Amino acid sequence: MSIAVAILGLALLIVLHEAGHFLAARLCGMRVERFSIGFGNALVSFKRGDTIYQIAPIPLGGFVQVTGMNPHEEFDHDDPYVYPNRPRWMRFLVLVAGPAANYLTAIVIGFVVLLAYGQYTGTTTIDEVVKGSAAESVGLLPGDIVAGVGGKGVTDPAEVTHLVRASQGNAIDVKIVRKGKPLSLSIAPRKVSDGVYMIGVRFGQARARGPILGAVKEAVVMPIALSAVLLKNIWDLITRKIQGGLTGPLGIAKEMAGAAKQGLLKFLEILILISVALGVFNLLPVPGLDGARIFFVGINAIRRKDINPAVETKIHMVGIMVLLMVLVVVTFKDIKHIWFTKMG
Repeated sequence: MSIAVAILGLALLIVLHEAGHFLAARLCGMRVERFSIGFGNALVSFKRGDTIYQIAPIPLGGFVQVTGMNPHEEFDHDDPYVYPNRPRWMRFLVLVAGPAANYLTAIVIGFVVLLAYGQYTGTTTIDEVVKGSAAESVGLLPGDIVAGVGGKGVTDPAEVTHLVRASQGNAIDVKIVRKGKPLSLSIAPRKVSDGVYMIGVRFGQARARGPILGAVKEAVVMPIALSAVLLKNIWDLITRKIQGGLTGPLGIAKEMAGAAKQGLLKFLEILILISVALGVFNLLPVPGLDGARIFFVGINAIRRKDINPAVETKIHMVGIMVLLMVLVVVTFKDIKHIWFTKMG
């Protein structure tokens, strides 16, 4: 059941991305030939106006066929309603609308989560004790609640951080509550690589409901913050500052299934993350993706003249072929990982 929910959730996010392209194209008067939920031959279809709406058997997304938008597509070059013949600002809007739909989806889900479960707030309950740290040396444990530092009561992790750093490495008295019993320990913070003093603990978080306007603000800011983190991670992968690899649809579905098993909140949280990731990925200036098409529209606007369509088409075709090869390799890697995991 969790796997089915994960696949449907991933498919929904991709369909919403394509729905953004579709709605923008229709609003801009472009001819849309097909809107498909799923891939493959149509199981069910109907035609309304010039557009065929269909449901296909492979539930890993969908696609929108805007006339004149895809490489090597045959169309009437004199038709004013095909993609290449519409104003540049309309083409830009259609391209941006897909990633924008992913961001809007993340905002809506985030707002629902914040209303239903509340906003994350820091606690002074220790979630993790860093190995080899000052905290470990004096016996601090996960679950301990820090109630005071240096003779001052604390209720926020930022207060603990400020008081620890202000100690400049001198031993400080830390009052904790362990399983309801108060304890007092003397800890000498240690200087870490960035020159600040720390005791070596990570605090947990809890959710608390706040005002609706606060939830709206947080829901809007959250995708922006996640985008910055994702872009940094992508750059760190490229520059090899961090080790890791790409994950394909199967790997993503596996992570979503794991989140679904942990409950609705975790599943909604990963939906937000993946929705933002889809938006960020599609805005990358990689040939074949929305980001590269947006780049060409921008260059054409600056030049006030379109680049040779045949040249742009070849660039996108190369990009699409490379992306397909990467998808095959990543999918094979995901299958191998899942198989060996199951086989122990």
